[in-house]
Amino acid sequence: MSTPTATPVNPAPTKAATAVPNRWAQLGPTLKRNGLLIFFALLLVVFTIARPEFLSQANIRNILLSASVVGVLALGQTVVILTGGFDIGIAKTAVVAGMVVAMAAGMGPFALVLSIIATIVVGLVNGILISRTKVNPFIVTLGMYTILTSVALLMNNGGSVINLPPWLLGLTSWQLFGLPGIVYWFIVIAIITHIALAYTRWGGHIYAVGGNEEAARLAGIKSSNVLASAYVVAAVVGGMAGVMLTARLGTASPVALPGAELDSIAAVVIGGTKLSGGFGSIPRTLIGILILMALQSGLVLMGVNPYYQGMFKGAILILAVAVDVIFSKKK
Repeated sequence: MSTPTATPVNPAPTKAATAVPNRWAQLGPTLKRNGLLIFFALLLVVFTIARPEFLSQANIRNILLSASVVGVLALGQTVVILTGGFDIGIAKTAVVAGMVVAMAAGMGPFALVLSIIATIVVGLVNGILISRTKVNPFIVTLGMYTILTSVALLMNNGGSVINLPPWLLGLTSWQLFGLPGIVYWFIVIAIITHIALAYTRWGGHIYAVGGNEEAARLAGIKSSNVLASAYVVAAVVGGMAGVMLTARLGTASPVALPGAELDSIAAVVIGGTKLSGGFGSIPRTLIGILILMALQSGLVLMGVNPYYQGMFKGAILILAVAVDVIFSKKK
């Protein structure tokens, strides 16, 4: 008696075998991941077509030079925005730091130490008030903005400090590959800030507190200390921008950097860092500041009336925030 032969049953097709590649479905996530770079590239293409000299060596040098000081402010701003706050007075911190180093320049490089100490004090006041008393960051830093505006004017009776010594001017007067030293200081500070945020425990705590402060606290993170440290770091980085500007211009003015605090926030937001905290990075901020400076340079080359340039910058900022909100809601 023969044994009946079992009829082979074809195995069910696997998901991989039946899945049909859908390039259109992958387009959305790709655009979301690389949208900032795509927008930057399109901006470069548009301005280059309109004005071929936009990508000239001289103009690229000017863009990087313009980005250096405001870019350093944006680096400090990134740190506090990652915690869910921001620093309205960071540009005034830079101005005071520049005035301190200029007025104490006769003491040699020790003037840099005094400048750093001044910024640490500003950062501690901001950080303690925000982290311990839970006063809104906007109120605290707006108050500090007002205070520092008066302090800068009082330091030299409203006048600029001139005739700075060679050691201070030498910080940025050197050049390498056609670029002034101030651009390299910007790059170095950006690298250090990126490493601190991306590869240290402190950086991880910054992201954790910005993502969910209560959850971070329950996980054993001293969120108040992390918040305070963020504002100290932002103030010190901002102070570096002030020193760089003073060395580059050869003078320290109490009314320098008008509106730079708003440009620094705009660069961070355009770079995709969330105002609610917990998401963003230094590379994104770098792209954001380059977009802002490239837009400004392109508009100038195209002969756009300066009164209209602010409208374009504001529109780009609103668009960046709107896109961020839309993607957040979809997620």
